[in-house]
Formats: sequence, structure tokens, C-alpha cells
Amino acid sequence: MTSGDELIPRLRELYQLMDQAYAALAAETGFSCRGCDGVACCTVDVTLYTFAEMLYLRRGLRTLDEDRRDTVLQRSRAMVAARKLDPLGDAYRQSVCALNFEGLCSLYHYRPMICRLAGIPHFFVRPNGDQRESAGCARFQQEKSPTYPDVRLDRTPFYRSMAEIEIDAVRACGQRTIPLTIAQTLESGIIL
Repeated sequence: MTSGDELIPRLRELYQLMDQAYAALAAETGFSCRGCDGVACCTVDVTLYTFAEMLYLRRGLRTLDEDRRDTVLQRSRAMVAARKLDPLGDAYRQSVCALNFEGLCSLYHYRPMICRLAGIPHFFVRPNGDQRESAGCARFQQEKSPTYPDVRLDRTPFYRSMAEIEIDAVRACGQRTIPLTIAQTLESGIIL
């Protein structure tokens, strides 16, 4: 049986590999998120699909001081309520992630895969062999793509490793993980 305590070290190791690959391409291109407010990337719809990432994010929440944790939880509850009321309404659509404070993630070391890999162009190969790619964030496209048109981060090995971790979690729990936004994950209190 796989426990959260067994999943966390595997996830940390995977995150370290992601961070190294990302840092190498960021250094090569001179790309940085510094000065960005996060509005384009830190959206309210960032969704977590794996139990391990939800567990890790919830554990990270416990590391915040009480005031910051309360603020994050209040923001998360407000976002979840706004989404239920009107998922296309301004109260929800114009929000940024509950963890974003002045353009910085308050749980940076606990941030999920999607946040770790945001910004730099990427590709990945699906299990059926189809390749998907993205040109990166608008900032990268404007500032770096003209000079570095062929830069692409291969996310395939990271997705495969994450899938292996999730498969073990599903087997241990006996059920699939229900996708949740970051706000839902933090607000729910279910995953500790």
C-alpha cells in the first residue's frame, strides 16, 4: 500500500528534475518570470489532477504563518463560491490564484507541476504517439522567441513519471483522483 509519506519523496525528486530542466532553458534564453504579476499564468482554473500534488500542496499550506494561511483559505473559499455562482462571471474569471501575492507564489516550493513548467515553450508526446506543443507564455513569445525560436522543453518524461506516481496513489486509494483547482484543493480540507 502506498501512503502519502511514500509519495512525497518521489514527487520531490520529480519536481527537482523539472526545476533543473526548466532552469537550464531559462538560463540559456535569459528568461525570467520576475516582474510578472502572474495574471496570465496564475489563473483560477489551474487544475491539479494527481493525489500526490494535492497532498503536497495541502502540506505546504500548513507551513504558512497563520495570517497568510487564513488569507489564502479566505481567497480560496471566495473563488470556489464565485465559481459555483457563475463560472463565467467577473468575480471568478478576473481572480488570480489564491496563492499569488504581488506576483509571487506564497507556496513556491510546494507549487504543482503546471506552475513549475509554465512560461517556456514545450512539447510532449502522448501515449498514442501524438505530439502536442505550446509556444510558451506571451512574455516568452515577445521577448525570447525571436532569438530562440527552437527552444522547447520536453515535458514527456515528467508527465510519465507523474502518471506512475498517480497510478500508485490510485491503486492505494482504490479510486481515481477527482481533478480540483488549486482553490478547491486548498479550500476542501479533504486532502491532508
